[in-house]
Amino acid sequence: MNIILLDHIEKVGAKHDVVKVKDGYGRNYLLPKGLAIVANRTNLARLEGLKKQAAKKNLRSFRH
Repeated sequence: MNIILLDHIEKVGAKHDVVKVKDGYGRNYLLPKGLAIVANRTNLARLEGLKKQAAKKNLRSFRH
């Protein structure tokens, strides 16, 4: 199962990474807890928006 991580998860990946995990781990733990979303076409487009927002936020905090 390919997923997009919404938070850093030790031994799995960093925030906004697209990773492959076992189906049960993704379906029974990561998705219900809101730690990841399924990596489909719609969510991959959403990922680009999330990355842009994070970059803007980091830029603003860097300036101040």
